[in-house]
Amino acid sequence: MKSKIFIVITLLLIFIPNIVGAAESEFRIFINDEQLSITSDMGRPFIDDQSRTQIPLRAVSEGLGKEVRWDGINKKVTIVNSNNQEILLAIGSNKVITPNDTITMDTEAVIVGSRTYVPLRFVSEALGYVVDYQKKGYHSISITDAIAETKFYRPDYQALSAEISDWIEFSKELPLVQEKEYDGKRFILITEGMKPTGGYSVEVEEVEIVDQELVIKVKSIEPGEDDVVTQAITHPYDLIVVENTELPLKFVDVDDEDRYFMGLLGIDEIDSPIVASSDWIKVFEPELNEEVEGTFKLAGIASVFEGTVSYELITDTGDVVLEGFTTAAMGDWAYFEEEIQIPEDLDDTELFLELYSESMKDGSKMFTVTIPLTIEL
Repeated sequence: MKSKIFIVITLLLIFIPNIVGAAESEFRIFINDEQLSITSDMGRPFIDDQSRTQIPLRAVSEGLGKEVRWDGINKKVTIVNSNNQEILLAIGSNKVITPNDTITMDTEAVIVGSRTYVPLRFVSEALGYVVDYQKKGYHSISITDAIAETKFYRPDYQALSAEISDWIEFSKELPLVQEKEYDGKRFILITEGMKPTGGYSVEVEEVEIVDQELVIKVKSIEPGEDDVVTQAITHPYDLIVVENTELPLKFVDVDDEDRYFMGLLGIDEIDSPIVASSDWIKVFEPELNEEVEGTFKLAGIASVFEGTVSYELITDTGDVVLEGFTTAAMGDWAYFEEEIQIPEDLDDTELFLELYSESMKDGSKMFTVTIPLTIEL
């Protein structure tokens, strides 16, 4: 009997360490508290001979919503993040090139069984996530979005430079987000456009760094039906200065995650006054009643159907003597510029420059802007 007990105990002593070892060799990866399913053909995490945890690059990157591209000829990997920025690394190299810096890892990217592996710290240093590793009878790897608050402040509006004050004044009738580097500071301007009454406001509530982006959290307020408000046109805006000067911007409405914030294409900022406008066509040049001869410059911004801004030169008797179009954008504001040649055989001394967008429904004129001009004799 004693010999049988001895045999059983001996067998347990032999096999229990192997059972424990099997459990301890298991890896579980969690992304924002949800376990990532990694099949054997995707590659399994392992600990290398330098005691560093190696993870399968494609499985983890795609689990984080990144696109992974493999260059088999040059043995290079490209990871594309949410705002189309690229992260590059090569097999056998410990260098990782990110949009902001070149990172040196403590070990190289390697290929094991046709799968690319990188050290765990790659996820935090190159992809910008928070990584927590714990040993719980198995290897637990928790990956979460990196959220770090960053400092911002509102400048003293009474002490603003003329350049910043003009920037606000030129922009205030536009629903638009902009940034401007001035005097070593990064200014961010959110304008809501023209509103029919008081009671409207916009304010940056928070600025965070998330996934290598500077996230600007914005709250917009509209007056309620029963609110007593000023009966006057208003132009709500907010101006802040942020500490971070490098990361790309992302604007988020705290009450409407689907809201789209219009940007500016073709020019860096609104640096000229708007001299004539409709809702979605804004003109910088020519000025009203400007004297012109030969050719003159047409410039402005627009956001219209198919991005097409049509224009006509019209005499004071209503005759169209010139037609043309220029290209802006649809969805964002975009800069347009054209040199317009005045017909040589005109007897009129006054003309009207008319800009418009054609209706998608019936081709009729929409958002018309009319600018009177005088021909210089």
